[in-house]
Amino acid sequence: MTLTGGTTDVPVAPTLLEEVRAVLAGTVPTAPEDLTGARSRYTDAPVDDPGLRERLVAAAARLPVTPDPETLRVHRHDVGDFTLPRRVGDTVAGAWALTFPLADSDTDGVTAWTGERFERLPDRAGTGLLLPPGAWTWVSPVRGAPRYSVLMGVR
Repeated sequence: MTLTGGTTDVPVAPTLLEEVRAVLAGTVPTAPEDLTGARSRYTDAPVDDPGLRERLVAAAARLPVTPDPETLRVHRHDVGDFTLPRRVGDTVAGAWALTFPLADSDTDGVTAWTGERFERLPDRAGTGLLLPPGAWTWVSPVRGAPRYSVLMGVR
């Protein structure tokens, strides 16, 4: 279930994307600084709605890992937004990090270190990455439609 073993499927109900869009409606880009002080451009938001939080954690709970609900975040990348390269553990607590998109895209995705090389993985709803501490990842400038993804620490 690690990145070097491939992707990890997380069951994503079609309604989750609409719920997340509603929660993030009207928010402005608020990406944290990276370790060098540079800034990515995307919206990083906690999930305060208890029902939505439960559904997102329940999706991840079907994996052979323990999701950490306290670290649950949703990222929205509008067209042109990006995430600078960063290492797992720099921004998410937990022994590992799980990230998965909420919608499909033929043009957008995430690039991550597979243990042997960097690999670009196009967005497929629910096809996630279980990333070990220290793995590098980034999102190139989004070209298609706004990109929504879930990020949480796991133990």
